[in-house]
Amino acid sequence: MKLLRLRTNLHPQTKDDVPLIVYTVGTEEQRAMSRLKGFSANQLFVTFAGSGSFRPLGEKKWDIVEPGSLLFIPSDLPHEYVPQGDEPWQVGYVTYFERTPGVLREWGFGETPLQRKLGDTSRLFALLEAMWRMLGHGYDCWQAAETLFAFLLALKKEASAEAPPFRAATPDPAQLRRSVVDNAVRFLHDHLQREVTMTELSARIGYSQKQLVRLFRARLGVTPMQYLLRIRLQTARTLLREHPHMTVRQTAAYIGMEPVYLTRLFRREFGVTPSSYAAGMTGSDD
Repeated sequence: MKLLRLRTNLHPQTKDDVPLIVYTVGTEEQRAMSRLKGFSANQLFVTFAGSGSFRPLGEKKWDIVEPGSLLFIPSDLPHEYVPQGDEPWQVGYVTYFERTPGVLREWGFGETPLQRKLGDTSRLFALLEAMWRMLGHGYDCWQAAETLFAFLLALKKEASAEAPPFRAATPDPAQLRRSVVDNAVRFLHDHLQREVTMTELSARIGYSQKQLVRLFRARLGVTPMQYLLRIRLQTARTLLREHPHMTVRQTAAYIGMEPVYLTRLFRREFGVTPSSYAAGMTGSDD
């Protein structure tokens, strides 16, 4: 492992609105360490060789930190770690502050320690070295934050690569049928302006036209194309009510229909033409 002696950003409280601030970067043969008050920044350790043991202070159980693994320690957490075995415990580390704490919580970098087995660590070392070179004279907080984010993303990618294959439980048939209809409904709502056909819809959803029609009838009481027509007319009525300045032609274009066709279907559905509805010549929206 290439030695990168500790480099520090001694002015982490930048005035720029950068979300992530690199504090320290380096590589070393890790020695035993006890931090009674924790470390002031979040710590990321990548073990390149050797191994160690880690525990938050007060806990009896020690966790083994293996080669090719990540150890994340949140800021201000009292903890200790020690090398294990005869081989030197070689680690690379990055510590950082979050301008808005919790941004990375969903990735596992939150308020509790995290360990993950990693895949290829070569890119991680390259990103770590790039951050190391940035610290010092001419430090650019935005460039460092960008590289730190790439480092965090690479950590997540390599941790996912080492995760055991996901085995999904056998899906509930009723839930599967609901999800098929929900996906189709979402597509229709999102693409009112498109000339959607049953052939296209069934191909996108991955079900035959016959199956899709059957599922729609069972769930909604109408076919997919009948449902599309319904939401187009309801959308047209809403547009005419809330935007009376819109013309019938503009409304028709918004929902993917010809003006004459819209007028005919609108009158059949609501008992009044779109232009009359927009002018307030009906006493009811129903």
